[in-house]
Amino acid sequence: MATFIAANIVTLIWWLLEVVSLTQPLILAPPQPPSWPETFSVSFQEEQHISILPVSKNTGAWYYDFGNGKARFDHLQGQKDNFCSGRGLQLKDSRGDCHLLFNTTDMYVHYPGEQKCCRACGAAEGCTVLKPTWLAGAKYLGKENISGMVCHGWEVRGTAAMDRWYQTEDGTPCRYWERISYWPHPVHTITFNISTYRLGPIPTSVFDVPEYCSRACPSPWTPPVKMEY
Repeated sequence: MATFIAANIVTLIWWLLEVVSLTQPLILAPPQPPSWPETFSVSFQEEQHISILPVSKNTGAWYYDFGNGKARFDHLQGQKDNFCSGRGLQLKDSRGDCHLLFNTTDMYVHYPGEQKCCRACGAAEGCTVLKPTWLAGAKYLGKENISGMVCHGWEVRGTAAMDRWYQTEDGTPCRYWERISYWPHPVHTITFNISTYRLGPIPTSVFDVPEYCSRACPSPWTPPVKMEY
């Protein structure tokens, strides 16, 4: 009889443990920060705000080819990009189309409509092609609905901003967000047009640096001296 009771107690305990395990939420480790593909292109809508005040609103596109050490970031009409602005170029429209051209050593600011261009900065200032692993060590923020898509987000502190990156389960980019670290702390948001996302080779002509880009900018870009998060 004692053996029978003991066996039933053991069975009851196992049953209770199973019930508890089924009723408790399963705790999963957060998704690991992603790496970018080595080559992609995508268009976007871009906005900047200082507090609740709008600064700029425009469209643009990214062309990224890390394997060949090249990238081009287009900030189109209406832009007020901090790399494009203030470089000392004599422009008719400082908010016109601006292309940022990167290679392994330099970044150029190019206004194609006015054929004005200069070298803004280089490797010493951190102006090279962003590494695919730039999100390494980023904090997982959870899921967010962006443009009707469920997107995962991560946050990491960069050289001059707090950066956030959102992408879908399959790696399609949803949004890039940054809060600049120095006063007045503008917030810069790029929301990607998911349907335009393309992987694979990009024509080399996209990254061509015009011959008239050879000179240094009259006012080169320099990193902020002090970070104020």
